[in-house]
Amino acid sequence: MTPLKSLLSVAFLTVAVSGCSDDTTVSNPDQVFKIQGGFGLTLGDKAQGLPEGYLDNNKAFKFTPKPLHASFIEYTYAVTPNTQLIYGIKVKSQRQIPTETCIEQRDAVIKEVSAKLGDISTLKVTEKENQWRIREDNKREIKVDCESSLTAGALQLVMTYSDTALSKLSFVEWSKHQDDITKPQ
Repeated sequence: MTPLKSLLSVAFLTVAVSGCSDDTTVSNPDQVFKIQGGFGLTLGDKAQGLPEGYLDNNKAFKFTPKPLHASFIEYTYAVTPNTQLIYGIKVKSQRQIPTETCIEQRDAVIKEVSAKLGDISTLKVTEKENQWRIREDNKREIKVDCESSLTAGALQLVMTYSDTALSKLSFVEWSKHQDDITKPQ
């Protein structure tokens, strides 16, 4: 193959692969999702009451929903460090609940989520062991899981809502912030 053909092949492949990138997930901010969020928070909304500019560390913020859910005792959300958009919501039950109880609670939460979302035939649902996931357009996800706890035979119910594009944005903002603070002056 001649050098010119090689160069054209590489250029074509680069353009073709970049066109298939997941970065197109941010190209339509007006897309309406079935998976909006939960517990009074909406993925993609600007978090309220946080300090302006970059946050000092990458920590989740606690919140108290109204009403509280019977299965959960800890509620947190994560935001992008600069734009402060909500990209993740995580709720947890008490630790070390019996396996049977966790599975029963998980199944009840799955029924609640399914009922709230309505027709889920266009969403991808997967179940593996104690974990249930529902994804929308590979962009948003709800996961309900009975995770291992400190002792054998005990689990913890954990539910997360996440937005893939906003998670990527969070990484980009943290990377830029790290570059800004480590630049030689």
